[in-house]
This record gives sequence, structure tokens and C-alpha cells, in this order.
Amino acid sequence: MSTMSQTLFGLVPTASTGQQWVARSIQLINWGGYHGYHEIGLASTATLLSGASGTGKSTLLDAYIALTMSHTTPFNGASNGATSGRARGREQRNVISYARGKLDEARVAGSLSAKDAVLRGDGTDTWSAIAMSWADQSGRVFTAVRAYYVPRGAVKNDDCVLVRATVDSALDLRLLEPLAAERFPRAGMTDRLGLALYDTDVAFTARLHSTLGIGAAGDGHKAMALLARIQAGQQITTVDALYKSMVLEEPETIRRAQDAVDHFDELSEVREEMLTAQRQLDLLGPIVGLRRRLEEARARAAAIDSLGIGRIDQPDTPFAQWHDARRLELARAQEAANRAAHAEADARHAALEAQILIAEREHEEIKDNQRRNGGDEIARLEREVANLEVALADTEQRHAAFEAHRRVLGDDAENKGQFEALRRRASTLVSDRAASERELDDAVAAATVAHAEAARELARLEADKGSLSQRRGNVPDADHQARCALAEAAGLSPDQLPFVAELLEVRAEYEPWRDAISLALGGFALTLLVDAEHLADFRRAIDRVPSSRRLRFEGVPTGLPVREQEDRTRLDGRLELRHGPFTGWVAETLDRRFSYVCVDDAADLSRHPRALSRTGQTSDGQRGAHGGGGRRSVLGFSNDRALAELEDERREAHVRERTAERELAEARRARSGFTDRFAAAQAVSGLSWDQLDVQGAARNLAVRQARLAELVAGSDVLRALKEDEARVSSRLADLRREASRTQVEMEQLEKVWATLVDEVDELGDRLAAHEESGISADDEQAALLDEQLAGSRWTPGGDLSAFTAAVAALRSELVHTRELADAEVAAAHDGLAAVFARFVEQWPNPNLGTDPDTSYEDFKRIHDEISRQRMYALQESWNRAIGRLSGRDLTMLSSAIEQAISEIRTRMEPVNEILAGLPFRDDAHRLRITATVTEAHDVATFRRDLRALAKDATADGTTAERERRYARMARLLARIRPESPERRRLVDVREHVRISAECVDLDGNHVSVYDHIAGKSGGESQELVAFIVGAALRYQLGDADAERPRYAPVFLDEAFIKADARFAGRAVGAWRGLGFQLIIGAPLDKVSALEPHVDLVLQTLKDDAGRSRVVWVAAADAVTA
Repeated sequence: MSTMSQTLFGLVPTASTGQQWVARSIQLINWGGYHGYHEIGLASTATLLSGASGTGKSTLLDAYIALTMSHTTPFNGASNGATSGRARGREQRNVISYARGKLDEARVAGSLSAKDAVLRGDGTDTWSAIAMSWADQSGRVFTAVRAYYVPRGAVKNDDCVLVRATVDSALDLRLLEPLAAERFPRAGMTDRLGLALYDTDVAFTARLHSTLGIGAAGDGHKAMALLARIQAGQQITTVDALYKSMVLEEPETIRRAQDAVDHFDELSEVREEMLTAQRQLDLLGPIVGLRRRLEEARARAAAIDSLGIGRIDQPDTPFAQWHDARRLELARAQEAANRAAHAEADARHAALEAQILIAEREHEEIKDNQRRNGGDEIARLEREVANLEVALADTEQRHAAFEAHRRVLGDDAENKGQFEALRRRASTLVSDRAASERELDDAVAAATVAHAEAARELARLEADKGSLSQRRGNVPDADHQARCALAEAAGLSPDQLPFVAELLEVRAEYEPWRDAISLALGGFALTLLVDAEHLADFRRAIDRVPSSRRLRFEGVPTGLPVREQEDRTRLDGRLELRHGPFTGWVAETLDRRFSYVCVDDAADLSRHPRALSRTGQTSDGQRGAHGGGGRRSVLGFSNDRALAELEDERREAHVRERTAERELAEARRARSGFTDRFAAAQAVSGLSWDQLDVQGAARNLAVRQARLAELVAGSDVLRALKEDEARVSSRLADLRREASRTQVEMEQLEKVWATLVDEVDELGDRLAAHEESGISADDEQAALLDEQLAGSRWTPGGDLSAFTAAVAALRSELVHTRELADAEVAAAHDGLAAVFARFVEQWPNPNLGTDPDTSYEDFKRIHDEISRQRMYALQESWNRAIGRLSGRDLTMLSSAIEQAISEIRTRMEPVNEILAGLPFRDDAHRLRITATVTEAHDVATFRRDLRALAKDATADGTTAERERRYARMARLLARIRPESPERRRLVDVREHVRISAECVDLDGNHVSVYDHIAGKSGGESQELVAFIVGAALRYQLGDADAERPRYAPVFLDEAFIKADARFAGRAVGAWRGLGFQLIIGAPLDKVSALEPHVDLVLQTLKDDAGRSRVVWVAAADAVTA
């Protein structure tokens, strides 16, 4: 064991020859209560700084912090303990308050504000400076300086002139005073005083650390951080907390965990971008098919339109030319067939006439033979029978016509009584014709008007729906169109020229009040809002825009703060505001003009200065308003509700239109049916029962036929002749009928031929006119029409009437196809518009429109880019990122946790080596620091999951497997995010070990354990802290292997306040035994306990003006004046 000796530089090992820097003096100018110049000499061993509370002890120690440490290091708790906030913030002591010598705060007369009471710089510029000189055992001196020029309005360090300087010699700080008036010019500082200046804290502290030997391998900031924590004198209750707060810095695992979280967030961004791209791809997926449907439907419509079927009565259309050409072909074919049929019928007719002539001669011969054999009576009866047969035929014909009329009239007439009743009713109908026609005409007119009104209402609703589907607002279409015209003239988009209604929405819970609120707002809701700064330009731009719709607009300020009404009993409190440049003005106007109290009962209207009832009645003092309901509300951010209502109304209107159409058809049928009924009644009223009695006529004929049969049966010769006559008569009748039919056929053929000739001539003329005008169906159009005609019920070779019916059916089919094409165009157009609108709504882009025609290529390009390139690139990036996160970041975090625990133990070894050379309690005992791993179950589970994910580093696998791995990562890393309460417990390895101290004998055998500092006496705890922290400081200073620390000063504020003289001496001895120079700040009542163990005692005093000074109470030979 080495022996210790008392030297100028403290207790050091006797064999030590290493360099050591000790603080020689500190100089202050205008620092806190130290007004003017002050120099405080320090003992190279131990200096006690005492004084009453508030006299300036901590001010001196803060000067040391301000000089040597980073600006982020808070000043000592003794001076800042009553405040909170960031280090050196406005709420705490800071450089500016120290430079001005803040004494207190005082209220400004006549106001509620307060201002600082200061020693200097009250309305004027001031300055301050701090310097400390260090010396080594060779007599070399090094001085560091910080100076501050503080203008009168300075509130932060950036407002001040800051000087950072060093010099390799002693320096009288008073030499800065002439330069302070010039705000410390650089030339004067360097040329006249020989100072080395530094522009940054980093450069300045780097020079201090390198010159004074603070820290190893450039880690001086760690040593200074530990010195700051030591100086702050924090109250700590356990060895574990002491070691972790004083000795162990934040482990690398915290940074590694943050890196993993950051990289995971980057991975999440890639994933979200990939999912967004997939959502965009899914949304845009149907547009190609919709576009194809749109183009095909438009092509069908264009093809049909090109035929001119809408102008079928006009001769100058391709459809008419095709129709005439095909009809001419058919007419000519039928003309040829007609002539062939006529020739054949004429030949048949001639042959029949010859046969008739022969049969007539034979019939006359038979009749002559009958007369020669007594057949006169028979001839008479035969004439009567023939007349009665004609009468029966006439009666049957009249009865058949009567039956047709009877069916029209809808009455029975089975006997004479029923017939007479029917004839009377028919006579009445004929006589009342004029009145009945007027009544039926009135019914047709009324049905026509009703159908027209229903059709107009349906068209209006469909137009309103079409308008609303192209935008988000609820204002009427006429107002919207007028707004669009004004916006276009002014070079604005419609969204930049909103109606007030488009910025307001009724809160969901107050939906029943929508109509009442709309009525209360009235015309204000349809006011256009214009940026007041551009109002003049807007007026000029729209002045020549014609508009049948008169719009109100108002120039209003933009960007006003939004103060929404929180009182839900008021009208404006029941509205949501759409945020934008005009929102603040709208909220203010609603509060000023429309802040009605909403009441459920009209009786409550008079109880408030301004109120609104559910029906929309308003009261405003003695004034009020009511009525005006029944109109659709124009309020709302979205028109989804209005579109739904319009769709319901459109369906109902469609039903009404169809019903009116049926009623009109029925009225027209009744009107046309009356004509038929009148004709039937007129015919029936002119008949008698005898003219219709078929049964009576048949009875008369039967009587004469029976008499004729009796006469013929009485003579064999006559009977035979009669049979011959019947045979010849029958054959003659057949020949005459056939000849008559042939003649009729020929006449019909002649008529048809005449018609055909006329039609062929007319069609030829029309086709010639088509040829002259250049109007004709091209091959494609003709093929389309031929195909459509062949697909109908038309049979090639049919007659012209069948062709006419087929063409009419074809035209109807083409009209229907055209209507279907229009519906398909509208559906595809609306589908594209809806897709584009949803895309822009979800991913706003000012360069993208929503018009299906003009914007399709833009969205198609986006779709193709995503599907062909971007999606692949994102998936590749995602695969690489998830593999990299697993393979690198999680592996490094897992390794860092394992390594950090090992490092804690490793770093204890040099500390324990230092402690092994220091007697603890007595010369026979030493202090040793131990670490015990206390890994809880949740920590073990976390580390196990971390290792498992780190091993699963491949980017291969299915998409589902990668998603599952991502979800596992998300759950794991969510536990170590900065906001997670588990973060520190899981990745701060200091939480995974328990630090304790044990007392051992010289052979290393355990004697006792020190775990809870709070359980020890004040002196014991101070001694324990001194041994542990002092040894750790030696290690942090980089002198663990040296015989003495190169940098000796240690400032302790409020140190050893709980120690008695014996334990205070042991604690001071521990620090000095480690080779440190102590500057101890302590209250007056602890001077007696510490004075025997220090070589210099200083006391701080403060006068009534608030000025502090330092006086020497006792000094040893080691004091440097």
C-alpha cells in the first residue's frame, strides 16, 4: 500500500510525479451581487466558503459553472431551487440576470406587470466578466475568461456580446474594462491583452479540457457533467441511485433503441406509402374499364346519331337513304312478282270463262227438259227459295255488323226487348254527342297538363341531382353556376369564392334544427365571401359578366382567429365551422348577428333578447320573423344528405310521372273509344229487329225449301232432272266463284301494281335526290342497319308492309339502344367523376381535376406509374427496409443491451481499483462497488422477443409473413418509444442491475453492505458518497491509472451539512486522498465541523444595498494571495 504525503497540491501518493492543475483564484466583475471587481484566492487543498443564506455563496459557485461548463448545465439548486423551467431559462437564474445583478421583482406603478429590481443595467447597457486561473506544480499558469456585454433590451444570450477567451498566464480581469465600452472588439482583446478568442462553446471547452487534462480521449464533457452533478449536491437515498445518477451516463442502448424506433418509423412511412399506393391503385383500378365503357357507349351513340334516326321524317339522313334503297330493291322485286302473278291469274280466268260457258249451256238444256215435264210450279218455288236465301244472307250480314257494334257498346241483345232497350240507349248517346266529347276532351287536357307538370318536376330533380353530384355544396344550381361564372372571370376557383352556407354544418345532435337555422340565417347563407384585399380587383373583373341570377358578395378580412361558440343553446353553438381563410370572420359574424338562443317552445321566445324556435320563428326584441319553410337547406360541408333526399324525391317523381302518363293514355283511349262508340250507336239506332232476325229469315226459307222438295219428290223424271240441275248448278257455281276470285285477284294485283309503280318511281326520285345531295349510308352504317334488320322479326322477301313494320321496330330498337348508350355514358362518366373526386379528396393535389374527360389521362398516368414502377419500387424498398431493420437495428440493440450490462461491470473495475487504495472507516477496510443483475420477467420477455426478431432478418417470405413480422416489430418497438412508460425499464440497462457498496477487509472478505444511504448517519452517508463519487470522478477524468488527477478542483455546494466533525473530516479526507482540490459551500452552522479539515475559510457578506463581498476568516500557508 502506498503512503500519502501532504503537499502544496494536496494529499498525493509519495511516489507521484504527474502534472496536476489546481484552481488558484477566481475573478468577478459585475456578477450577481458582486458589483465591480472581486478576486477570491483559493487554497490548493481545501477551501470552505460560508455565509448566511442569500449572501452570495451559490453565486460564486454558479460563476464557476458559467465559466467552465456548457450553457445547458443548470446553475446550482441553492439559487434555483424555488423556480422551474429549462436550464438558465427566464424563470431561473441566468447569465443576463447575474450580469444585471437581479435583486428582486417589483410591480410597475399603475399596472399589474412586474419588472426586475437590479443593481445595474436598469434601462442602460451593462457588462460582466468571470475569470479563473489554474496553476500546476511547475508554476505554469492558465487563465480562462468569459465576458458578457448586455444591452439594455437584452432578454436572451443571443442579444448579448459573448466573449470566450484563454491566456497561458495570469490575467487581471480589470484590463477588460476599457474594452467593454467598445463591446469587446476582437482586435483589442487579442492585440492588447494577448487573449486567444473562441467563437463557440465547443472550441472553448475543448481548449479547457485539453489544457487542463479533463477527461480521456476527448470525453471531457462526461467528466464536466459529473462535476456539475457533484456540485449540485443532489439528495440521493440509495447507493444504486447514487452510482447511476452520478457515475453512469445514459447508456448506448437508449440511442440504439431510438435508432431502431426511427428506422421503424421510416419503415412505417415506406409501408404507409406502399399501402397508400395500393389504395390509390385499388381506387383507380376501375377507371380503365369505365373509360372503355364510356368510349364504347359514346361510339354506339355516335354511330346511331350519324344515321339520323332522330330526323326520320327528313329525307337528308343516311338512315333515310338506306331505307329508300332497301325499300326500292324490295318494291322492284315485288313489282316483278306482281306481273308474273297477274299473267298466271289472267290465264286461269280465261280457262274458267270457257268452262262456265259450257256449264251454262248444259244447265239451260236441263231447265228446258224440266219445263216440258211440268216444272212451272217448281220454277216459281225455286225463285222464292232463291230470294229467301238472299234475304237470309243479307240478314246474317246485318246481324254480324250489328254484333260488332253491340260489342263496342257492351250490351246484350238476345231478343227483341233487349234490342229495343239497346237501340234507345244508342239514340241517347247519339243525341248527347257534343257534351260527351267536351267532357272527354277536358279529361285529356287535364291529363296532359298533369303529365307535363310531372315530367318537368322529374327533369328538375334530375338536373338538381346532376348538379349536386358534381360538387360538394348544397346551394341551388343557378347560384352555383353564377358563382362559377364570376370566379372564372376573376381568375379564381369556385372554392376560393365560397358561399357562407358551404362553411357551415349543423352538428349531428342538432339535425332537427337544420331548417330552423337555415331560415334564421336567410340570405346571409347565400352570401359570397371575397378576400377584402382583392375586392377591388374582383369588382373590376366581374363587372361585364352577364348573369340572370343576382348574387350578394362581401369583402371580408381573412386569417382572423377562430373563436367558436361553445354555448350549445345558441344558434352558432349548434354549427360546425369549416376551417379556412374566412372561418374567423364567419364565426365573429355569427356571434354578432345570429347568436339566437334556441328554444323548444315558442312561449320562451320573449324570455331572451334574441331567440329562435324549432319552426324557424325568430324574435329580436320587438321584431320577429316567421315562415318561408319548405325549401331545402343550403347549409353543409357535404351534399350527401341532399343527394339522398333528391334521389328519394326523384324516385317519387318518377312514379308520379309514370302514373300521369298512364292516366293520359287512358284519357286518350277513352276519347278515341268514344268515336267508335258513337259510330256503333249511330248504326244501331237506325236498325229494326226484323232486319236482324236471322232465325225468322231461316224459318221462312225452310218452309219454301220443304214445299219445293215435296213437288220434286212426286215425279221420277223431274227428280232425275232436278238432280242433274243440282249437279250442274253446283259445278257452275264453283266455276263462277273461282272465276270471280280470279277476277278479284287480278284486280288486286292491278291495284298493287299501280301502287308499286308509283312507289318505285317515288323511291327512284328520292334516291336520285340523295345521290345529288351526297347523303348516303356508308358501308359501315349500311352493315349496321342490315345486321339490326336481320336481327329483328323481318323475313327477307316479305312484303312492303312487313318491311315498314320491321323498319319501325328497327328504329325503335335503335332509339332504345341510343338511350341505353346515353345511360351507359352517364353511368361511366359519373363513375369516373366519383373515382376522381374520391382520389382528390383523399389525396389533395391542386394539379388534378375531377372532370372525367380532361383529367382521365392524368389519373391513367398515375395508375400506370403506380402499377408499373412505383408499386414495385415501394415493395422492394419495404422488403429491404424490413430485412435491414431486423438484421441490423434490432441486432445492434440486442447486442448493445448485453454489452451495456457487461460495460457497467467493466467500468466498476477501475473505480474499485481506486477504492482499493483508500482506507474506508479505518486502515483495515476498503469499499467495493458491486452490480447484481435484476432482470424482471417483462424485461426477459422483451429481450427474448428482440432476439427472435433480430434473427428473423430475411426479407423473403410472403406478403402475409412480412406483415406479421411488421406487426410483431410494431408491438415490440411500441414498448420502447419515448412516450412509452416501459421505455426506460426495458432499454436503460441501468435499470437491469442493482448497484450496492460493500465494506471488505484487506483480503477482500465481505464485512458489511451499504445499500440505502438514507439509513446511515449524515456523516456516514457523506463519507460513502465521497468515496464512491470521488473514485468515479478519477475514472471520468481519465486519471484512473495516474498517481493524481490532472484536474484537481471539485466544487461542492451545501456539502457535508449533515456530518459531524469526525465524519466530515473522513469525507474531506477521502476527497483529498483521491488528490482533489475542494471548494466547499456550506452554511454558517457547519463551519465548526468543517474548519479543522480545510486550509482556507472564506465568508460571504451582503450589505443593505444588496452588494456581496468575500472576506477571509482563516488561512494557512497554502493560500495564494
